[in-house]
Amino acid sequence: MSQSKRPYCCWICGNEVDLKTCNIDEHGMAVHEDCYFVKVALATESMRQMVRDPAIRIRRVLVSDRARRKGRSL
Repeated sequence: MSQSKRPYCCWICGNEVDLKTCNIDEHGMAVHEDCYFVKVALATESMRQMVRDPAIRIRRVLVSDRARRKGRSL
């Protein structure tokens, strides 16, 4: 009896991957190169947004606080 080969799937897109040509991610999972690239790019951009947005909000608060203080001292 021959065993049927279980296909490996890219955990990002869910499609079958060829183990000879696929990439392996940081968790040892098989992924397509393109899928992994998009995942990393999106994660990087998300991190930039998370870092950038709070800084913008803090600056706005500081600027408006300074403006209020100047208005009170006049």
